[in-house]
Amino acid sequence: MNTQFSVAIHILTLLATEKEPVSSQYIASSINSNATLVRKICRYLKDGNLIDSSQGVSGYSLKKAATSILLGKVFQVIFDSETHFAKIHGNTNPDCYVGKNISNALDSIYSEVDQAILNKLNDYSVQDVINRFD
Repeated sequence: MNTQFSVAIHILTLLATEKEPVSSQYIASSINSNATLVRKICRYLKDGNLIDSSQGVSGYSLKKAATSILLGKVFQVIFDSETHFAKIHGNTNPDCYVGKNISNALDSIYSEVDQAILNKLNDYSVQDVINRFD
């Protein structure tokens, strides 16, 4: 799994703590990354109706309150429904009993784990992340 989910939460948390729209360069400086990555993740967040950017106004802002942005929703925005928490290896031997069946077996188990992850993440909002700051 890559860091896009954590970066997305970082972005949302930063936007929740700012009063005015924030530029991708400012966000990138907080993440200690580059503005290109920020814009990519912001595109996902914007498509997921979590953030907004307005023509004529530089920067991004939250589209809803931090208390109503659940981390499970963020996870779903970043990772499509076909993506499991772990990748299933491919090209197994179809002539082997285990090789022939392992992908379907793991897919079923991983789907259950994915749902459990979403359920747990939905126990927390972006505001809950902020509330854990010192």
